[in-house]
Amino acid sequence: MKWLVNGVETELSAGASDATIGRLSDRLTVRTAAGVSSALAAKSGSKVLISYRGQVFEIEKKALRTGGGGAASNGDFTAPMPGLIIDVLVTENEEVRKGQKLLVLEAMKTQQPINAPFDGRVSRINVVKGEQVIEGKLMISVVAAEN
Repeated sequence: MKWLVNGVETELSAGASDATIGRLSDRLTVRTAAGVSSALAAKSGSKVLISYRGQVFEIEKKALRTGGGGAASNGDFTAPMPGLIIDVLVTENEEVRKGQKLLVLEAMKTQQPINAPFDGRVSRINVVKGEQVIEGKLMISVVAAEN
């Protein structure tokens, strides 16, 4: 998958380096042949900011930045990263208003509300409360209201 790291297109894949990443309660540990360092990660919208060894890296999916059919344009919401569905607040076929909270995803210890991008109707709910989701899973779809 193509990613943008500090605005530069990059191919990132699991196992592509000799680094092993672990989690502590408040930070990540990065173990390499050179030793162990700590890192901090925070979600900001569609981006993940990582502070590692005195540098900050801004990472986002390339498709999100280029506007390639994201949720705001077509109403399909996919999980931006692995996470836990904390709550599902609507039902299929329910009419929703722009900005209405549809569900809550918890990823990287942060709760992310998923809101309706426009007035419409929930056409599909593909998750349930308490479900663990993988990155890219279609969670919910909203169809725009006809004017």
